[in-house]
Amino acid sequence: MSYAAAENDRRIANLLMIGTVSAVNAGAARARVDFGDLGSPDLPVGQMRAGALSFWWLPEVGEQVLVGCPGGDVAQGIIICSIFAGNAPSADPAVPMIALAGGLIRIDGSLEVTGDVTASGISLVNHRHGGVTPGPADTGAPK
Repeated sequence: MSYAAAENDRRIANLLMIGTVSAVNAGAARARVDFGDLGSPDLPVGQMRAGALSFWWLPEVGEQVLVGCPGGDVAQGIIICSIFAGNAPSADPAVPMIALAGGLIRIDGSLEVTGDVTASGISLVNHRHGGVTPGPADTGAPK
């Protein structure tokens, strides 16, 4: 096989690569990825949206990711998405889930929900306040 043919085969094989995040640089929205014997430089982390409506969700060290490498060049790679590796948060495909591992999610803007919201087992729509005498008066402001 000629050098040119071998180089083409290598580049084609490197177009999409699966690896494991080895370091995260949150300030630059980049991460390094290990692909076995090969490590990447800091690579940009793709997001669902990155304009006026944006998501900020970086991978963590040890997370398995898919990296797209234009022209097969890992140095030009972009982390496209994460891949579950036996750690899916739910076995029920009918129930979408966001597992925050005890963390916090912040929404900078308004949130409108057309159904009920339940927090710690208390329904926002159907909850009742005890010790309130029925009548025309309102209860106090939320605390």
